[in-house]
Amino acid sequence: MYHAPRSLAEAQTILGGSVAEPLILAGGTDVLVRAKGALREHPVLDLTRVVELQRVATQGDTLVLGAAVTYARCLADPVIRASAPLLGQVAERFASPAIRNVATLGGNVANASPAADGTAALWALDVLVDAWAPTGAMRLPVDVLVVGPGRLGLPAGSLVTAFRVPVAARGEGCAFRKLVNRAHPEHPMAISVVSVAVRLRLDEAGRVALVRVVLGAVAPTPVRASAAEATLAGELPTPARLEGAASLATGAARPIDDLRASAAYRRDVLPALVHSAIAQAVMRAQAAPARD
Repeated sequence: MYHAPRSLAEAQTILGGSVAEPLILAGGTDVLVRAKGALREHPVLDLTRVVELQRVATQGDTLVLGAAVTYARCLADPVIRASAPLLGQVAERFASPAIRNVATLGGNVANASPAADGTAALWALDVLVDAWAPTGAMRLPVDVLVVGPGRLGLPAGSLVTAFRVPVAARGEGCAFRKLVNRAHPEHPMAISVVSVAVRLRLDEAGRVALVRVVLGAVAPTPVRASAAEATLAGELPTPARLEGAASLATGAARPIDDLRASAAYRRDVLPALVHSAIAQAVMRAQAAPARD
């Protein structure tokens, strides 16, 4: 059975009344590949017509993004680029233009891949996730939402509806780096072998007032490099500090061998990737325009 609701309320009604858990379709770039056999056994809930899931709105110091906002929109929308530039940086390296036009933030998170670029970035941004569950509305941090490969910390029949993103503040800079194993190192189509999302804020004295370093594709979920963050927090981001943070980042990694790379290779390349991302974030924070 195929459902194409035109409102969030209609989608919730369908979810609440469904006997079999439906396959939720937003962009379809992943679910249609993985669930070919399940299409005959599960109803399909197509959310592409639900306007509420595509909203972009600023509420005070929070940017609210509907779960069906696409990566193409993250790249092109001036509100998103100004308020959450890290998402634009991810979108620049996310797949092909054709896929970016349909792939959604919510779909990338709900897929819960260890290599999900969007999830690592939202983690670094301290995003809160709005979700609807059969038991009622929920709001939880993205790091609590994603609990393992392909697993979300939500009851069956739930729906991710929006992301609440803190607007970039004064003195804030961010950077995203990913390594792929295609012949061309800048090829965006390949899945990340290792990725790093960094967000930091400098105070008026130039010291690190806030820092997030999130690693992707090196553990069952994206993971914060807490030791790397700790060596930077409250300090001037000197070259020595950056080198130390990059070296400490490997302590958070629990990589595996797979078709894209070995665990040893991931560990070997991680410090250089982290160093590059932190250094870029510092440069952007130092150049960031003042905000009220």
